[in-house]
Amino acid sequence: MKYDRTCLPEKVKKYLEEIYNDDNLRDAFLDCDVDIYSADTIKDLEDNSWLEDLSPGKPNYDIKTFACDASGAEWVILNDELIGYIGTEGECGIVARNIDEFMNIVSTFKAGFTKLKDEKSFIEIFKEHNQEFEEKEILDEFISKHNFETNPSKVYELLKLGMTVKPFFVIKAVDDVCEDSDSLFGIDGQKSLEEFIYKYLN
Repeated sequence: MKYDRTCLPEKVKKYLEEIYNDDNLRDAFLDCDVDIYSADTIKDLEDNSWLEDLSPGKPNYDIKTFACDASGAEWVILNDELIGYIGTEGECGIVARNIDEFMNIVSTFKAGFTKLKDEKSFIEIFKEHNQEFEEKEILDEFISKHNFETNPSKVYELLKLGMTVKPFFVIKAVDDVCEDSDSLFGIDGQKSLEEFIYKYLN
């Protein structure tokens, strides 16, 4: 397995190997805005200060990258388990509790990780994005193979549980030139996330 040369957790390596070596599946994930890195790219990033270039500061988790999106933001592993996102506009956050739940959410819900206004809105978007599309059959095979959850209410629960993990993932500024990261919920930092937790999880 080519990804054995990387420092990623074993389960992550297996998913990446499966996706990257199947052109159709890799294209399907690219359409879901998850561009899986090759093993060589990951190894190069592990050997260089990529995080400093993307978001200079001190993160409160250990970080390993494995993919990017169309904007150049990074999908990352936090402390070898949680899945995080580091945006190009100073935002970051946790999106899933583990790689299984990340792959479940991504393959069943193509609309992004911040569509959490409420469950009703999420389900409406979920159904809209699960109409026929070019890669649907490919993703359906992947979903079936891994026994992923397809009930929109349960996918919403996975997304909600991931994005409300504490401690929140933040990148703290190390000088006066930079600023602390914003949350995935917007420029008002963790305030929106705290409000969401209070409203929907209490």
